[in-house]
Amino acid sequence: MRAVIPVSLREYLGARMRPLVVLLVLLVAISAPLADYILTLQTLRVEAAATAHEVAAVIDREVQERPVLWRYDSLKLLSHVRTSAMRSHIAHIEVLDRDGARIDLGGERFDAAARRRLLWESAPLVINGETVGHVWVAARTDSAGVHALYLLIPFGLLGICLGALVYWLPLRAMADAERRIGGLITRLREREEQLAGFNQTLEQQVAARSTELRAAYDELQKKEIRLREVSSRAIELQEAERRVIARELHDSAGQAITAIRINLQLIAQGVFDMERAREVGEKTLAITDQTLEEIRRAVVMLGPAILDDFGLEVAVQRYCADFEDRSAGISVSCDIDLPDGVLSPALESALYRLVQESLTNIARHAEASEVALGLYHEQLGDEERVVLEVEDDGRGFDAELARREVKRRAPGQGGRGLAGMRERVELLSGTLEIDTAPGEGTRLRASLPCPPRPHDAAEPAERERAAVIQ
Repeated sequence: MRAVIPVSLREYLGARMRPLVVLLVLLVAISAPLADYILTLQTLRVEAAATAHEVAAVIDREVQERPVLWRYDSLKLLSHVRTSAMRSHIAHIEVLDRDGARIDLGGERFDAAARRRLLWESAPLVINGETVGHVWVAARTDSAGVHALYLLIPFGLLGICLGALVYWLPLRAMADAERRIGGLITRLREREEQLAGFNQTLEQQVAARSTELRAAYDELQKKEIRLREVSSRAIELQEAERRVIARELHDSAGQAITAIRINLQLIAQGVFDMERAREVGEKTLAITDQTLEEIRRAVVMLGPAILDDFGLEVAVQRYCADFEDRSAGISVSCDIDLPDGVLSPALESALYRLVQESLTNIARHAEASEVALGLYHEQLGDEERVVLEVEDDGRGFDAELARREVKRRAPGQGGRGLAGMRERVELLSGTLEIDTAPGEGTRLRASLPCPPRPHDAAEPAERERAAVIQ
């Protein structure tokens, strides 16, 4: 782990704040005493000015009483002035005439230096409406300085306390910030190391994901190939069904219709007598009935009209009943539970074909005595499915062995009943499960998704086929 560079925020902040703290201490310590000193001087100045005006008024009254002797009776005048105008802060009073000559009123004498330490204010001396001199009053400033010094001590201590507080609080906060930043830097270094370790294994993870994607792509290709095979097989099944139907119509219905035509032609030509003509007519009628049955079977192979007429449930029940009649000894129990309007025509046709193929395989190979058929609707989350289950008590078979034998056979050799069923189910995105073993019977389960049935479900071709059957 690399060494963490120390963070010196407190030293940086302390160096920047010390001048500010000193300035704050000076401002707090000096501002109040200085303001008090200035206010005290202003008060003394006002007091001295008021005293000067009072002294001028006293002198004016004395002059009114003794207009000639006011200059010479200074002692008596001084006693009047001191009695009426002197205050505690007044140090000295002087009266100067208009020529600048001082009128001696007695009292304390001050040298030049002492006079400069005093605060002087004057007032004009007006006698009989004429300014004859000025009264100067001096106030002592010692008390203002002493009071300011007294204030300097507590405000100095207050400034020091405030400065210390202002200096200490940010440094304390900065110390906390240093610790947090140090912790963040430490965690950042740890994350960098973890990231470095992750980067070392990233290529391996990418390689593993690439392998998984390649496998998924290969699986997708296999499914695509399988889909093409199923589609091709579906086309082959359609062509095979068409060839079977064409062969049935040619071999049975075509020959029967030819025989009917020949018999009718002979009857029309009068070759036979009445008795013989009756026999030939009866045979022709029987041949006609057989031909109609062959045509009906061919049409059913194309698409059972009973689906359009009565629906899947009735069609399956009738087919199961016909199967019991054709195959003696096999009983079929049919349990169908389907809601109305769930299945599309393609899905109904596929299910009907699956029922046909299942029962046909049972009749050919299973040697069964009982068959249970179930057809019901299933809701899986948001998806609706229809399930077909066919179970018999026959001899069963090895499904894997049967699948390998089907693959080895060439097209057209038969034996592809189960493969055709699986392909038909896969074309509709369904699943087909076969559970069987030799001697244990067979259980077939087909699950198909069922899209909503449109209102106009019967296609025109289906309608025409139903009309032909009728």
